[in-house]
Amino acid sequence: MIDGFGLDYYEKSDMPFLKTMASKGFFKKGKAVFPTLTNANNLSIICGSFPAVHGVTTNCYYDKASGQEFFLEDRSFLKSPTLFEQSRKAGLKSALLTGKTKTLRILKDDLDLGLAAQDPDAETIALCGRPPDIYSIEVNFWLLQSGIKLLKSRKDLDVMYIHTTDYAMHRWAPEESESQRHLAGIDRLLADAFAAAPDALFIVTADHGMNPKKRCLDLRAVCARKETPVQFVLSPVADRLLEHHGGHGGVAYVYLFKTEDRGRVMETLLSVTGVEEVLSAGQAAAKYDLNPSRIGDIVVTADRETVFGQLDRESVELNPGYRNHGSIHEQDIPLIVYNDPGGYPDERTMKFNFDLTHYYFF
Repeated sequence: MIDGFGLDYYEKSDMPFLKTMASKGFFKKGKAVFPTLTNANNLSIICGSFPAVHGVTTNCYYDKASGQEFFLEDRSFLKSPTLFEQSRKAGLKSALLTGKTKTLRILKDDLDLGLAAQDPDAETIALCGRPPDIYSIEVNFWLLQSGIKLLKSRKDLDVMYIHTTDYAMHRWAPEESESQRHLAGIDRLLADAFAAAPDALFIVTADHGMNPKKRCLDLRAVCARKETPVQFVLSPVADRLLEHHGGHGGVAYVYLFKTEDRGRVMETLLSVTGVEEVLSAGQAAAKYDLNPSRIGDIVVTADRETVFGQLDRESVELNPGYRNHGSIHEQDIPLIVYNDPGGYPDERTMKFNFDLTHYYFF
């Protein structure tokens, strides 16, 4: 799972091995689930289902009772089995290699082996060496190199899931030289992985794409000025890696003081430049296959150039080069399968990233 690997990155990058995989195997232009953030999509892929089934709709959550915001970093929100559980039931051993510690914390109980580049433990360092800084291109190379080491040394492992980080996509557009260097390096390592395990089935996809953004809005401040105050506005893209995105994103979950405020607040939000869609929790859950109890009272989506976040004012113009995700405009991603001796899935049944794992594991 190449984090942030939107279809434009695939199309505009020199990745000869991956494109050979696509041409000789299975390829389709697919979709990420909404909201286009890592937890919702990564866990959709791992559970082979929409967030309505597995329950995870955010990187963080707001507790109305305490009035506090928390990062989602444990298993408590997960409501459905994972491909790692399915593997174990089938008598298979599995490994997860991830850039982000939160992913390992959520899934560690189902794994035979788990490694995280962020805050690595002594076992990880002893096995694969100390990883580069999480805010680097090289950390993704380390993850794939570690996977190749395991392919060569741990013949007892049957399933390996590698989850990179999207730092490079936040920093550079597809055509920029550092982005090209990043994806060319991943491509070479994919070729090395196949050489290390030529009988393995390879599945490659992404959790979301990435777009340049021009402005950030604080919707709580906007509603307060327009005399339709709300209790809280959550940016579900926010996680601990603030250098990626500053805690902002192209979707917001709005929590009301009172249910009867919904109509007036929705009307206020619809009038804001940069807001694209305003839905009640029920409407959003039905439209995007989300869990309605975990998306606030109102869901707001941004236009292609806007993100939402917590500011000290209503809005700010973002620095040139700022890139982010979360909205419906980051849904286009590749679906690739290679080296399946039994034949490939029916293209008509493959639309979302999680359809690939649903087909092979569930």
